[in-house]
Order: sequence, then C-alpha cells, then structure tokens
Amino acid sequence: MYLRIINNEISYPYTIKDLKAAHRNITFPNEIGEETMTQFGLYEVEQTPKPNDYTKNITEGTPILTDGVYYQNWIQTDASQSEIDYRLENQWFIIRETRNELLTECDWTQLADIPSETKEAWTIYRQALRNITTQSSPFSITWPVKP
Repeated sequence: MYLRIINNEISYPYTIKDLKAAHRNITFPNEIGEETMTQFGLYEVEQTPKPNDYTKNITEGTPILTDGVYYQNWIQTDASQSEIDYRLENQWFIIRETRNELLTECDWTQLADIPSETKEAWTIYRQALRNITTQSSPFSITWPVKP
C-alpha cells in the first residue's frame, strides 16, 4: 500500500496501478525502485492492525509519518447504542451457527450403540456447547474442548 504526495497534497490509498494509469506515456519496470518512488512522490505505508472493538466505529484515516515511515492510521469514534446492539446480535448469530455445526458434527456420539463412557464424555461437551450463549460476550467466547 502506498500514498502519493504531489504539491503537498496526499493521495491515499494509492497503488502502482494508479501510478501507471496517471502516467500512460511512461513504461515502468515490474519492480518500482526507491529512485522511481521518490521521483513520483510515492511512499510505502506500513500496515498496522485494525482495532477490534465492537463499541467503536473504525475508519481508515490518512497515514501518519513517524520517524520517516508512514503508518496506517485508524480513527475510532464511539458507536451508537443501536450499532452496538446490531453488532452484538450479529455476533451471537454467528456463535449460534458455529455451535449448531459443532453439535451436528457430533450427533453420532449419542446413538444407542455408542459405549456409555464415550457417550457420557460427549454429552458433557454437547451441553457445554448448548450453554455457550450464557457467556457474557460473543466477542470473547471460550469454546469447550472436544473429548
């Protein structure tokens, strides 16, 4: 990922494809070197992890220059209660879907011809799966371990 600075104006995000499209009369090498990047005001942007907070709205801002390196910049603002509620509801839906798939995968463990000690271990696991929605947050689920 790159940004381009021309006349103190930042274009971001910017790609090599954008550079080639803006300069159709120039044949660029497959690998753009430092000299070419400098000539065209192109700078690499270091990726930073996107914050993961369901109570915030997170958008990408203009990269920040720190010690000669441009870093990806994430802007966080408080989400509204309806946005938070929607995210919680959606995440619980995903958790339930996953839980139901895990239960289906081990339905065989409850058949009549399964040894009782095996059935008992899987019954405990299956109950823990059913109880998954009693955990406080769908964003920090502790999944039971299969026997």
